Amino acid sequence: MKLDWPEFQLHCQDDGHLVFLWRQYGIVESNVKHCTRIQLVPQGPDGLSQWLFHLRFPAGPTPGLLIARVDVPADRLREAEEYTDLLRRRYAVPEQQTNTEGVEETEHAERAEDSEEAAEETGLQRVPLDSREWLVAPAGAASEELFGAVLAHVAGD
Repeated sequence: MKLDWPEFQLHCQDDGHLVFLWRQYGIVESNVKHCTRIQLVPQGPDGLSQWLFHLRFPAGPTPGLLIARVDVPADRLREAEEYTDLLRRRYAVPEQQTNTEGVEETEHAERAEDSEEAAEETGLQRVPLDSREWLVAPAGAASEELFGAVLAHVAGD
């Protein structure tokens, strides 16, 4: 099964080998058996829908989760829906996670929602540098400048 768009290609071979190819940017290869969820998120204000593939790798020395997001233009939405249906039927990929798969992911999402609600109640706060939520720390000078500008703008509203 192959989906071929001008700058993107998705190919799922009969053995389940799944290949995401962004022609100018990169390639992600996996197997559809690692796909714990496929979801098409409705159009946003930018006119694009989001096609989300959750690929979980629970076994091995370094388990992980990879979420591949493909922005779907309105004129390609029907193709994405049909491809999603084919993957679900042929490989039994659920729209939502099963109870036994992705428990950690669900728990993390719930914790994130709780912290977002708490943040809304208390206002914007800087994440401490020793927090696990940082990808890179300390922030660069440009990031610090942007952070200051955002806080000043929020304070003015």
